[in-house]
Amino acid sequence: MLRSLLIKVPTVVLAVAAFLLLDGAAAVLAATAIAVLGTGVLMALVLHPNSSAWVKTRSRADGATDAVALTFDDGPDPSSTPAIARILADHGIQAAFFVVGERVAAHPELVRELHAAGHLVCNHTYGHPLALHFSLWSTARRELRACNAAIAKVLGREPTLFRAPQGIKNPALGDVVGELAMTAVGWDVRGLDSLSDDARAIERRVLAGARPGGVVMLHDGTGLGGLDDRRATIEALPGIIAGIRARGMRFTRLDQLLEVEPYREPAAPAALAA
Repeated sequence: MLRSLLIKVPTVVLAVAAFLLLDGAAAVLAATAIAVLGTGVLMALVLHPNSSAWVKTRSRADGATDAVALTFDDGPDPSSTPAIARILADHGIQAAFFVVGERVAAHPELVRELHAAGHLVCNHTYGHPLALHFSLWSTARRELRACNAAIAKVLGREPTLFRAPQGIKNPALGDVVGELAMTAVGWDVRGLDSLSDDARAIERRVLAGARPGGVVMLHDGTGLGGLDDRRATIEALPGIIAGIRARGMRFTRLDQLLEVEPYREPAAPAALAA
């Protein structure tokens, strides 16, 4: 949150100064322009999924590599996660699934199956609330800790990797990610499959943007502000895999791409309640 003051304070000071030092309409226009510019800069840093303004965010490997990592958001979802997992198994790929804690609690068997197949299970908040984008520390802590606790209840370990819903991180959420010693993950390319039912368009979008060392973001979960059907993602996935390999790239798991430890011992119950 303190980093955001580097934008907020100069914006307020300059706007007030313009209002006081200029006369009439010029004062109003200058103050308004400064306020709009400062707000725009702040919003750009909040909305960009790979912004490291509030907490370091990883979207690519640090070094040169020919590998990419597949990631999936919003599951586990019984209508689509098993089908996606089967495609990944058929192609020998281990992916990272950024799961919603409520859905982990509702479908623990799917989480166990993903883990048993060698996929990563990562934090995507407990309830995927839109209000998180407008909330402060207590809500962010509750969402991240509750999701970690739901995963730990199933796997016996909690994840260290976190992706914000819609990739949006306000300053308070950035503070909490750092406080909990988690790694924020963005993406290098996404399929926009949460909003598209056109499998070919999803495939083209990913293949056009996929680069060695990058993180690819798709969805295995339905709803949560997007479509209630993941058939287009399922249909597009084999072509995405084949197309990436045809370009000379290979697949690796997200923790290996980013060179991070994906799990740790669960937090103590007292820490979760704080």
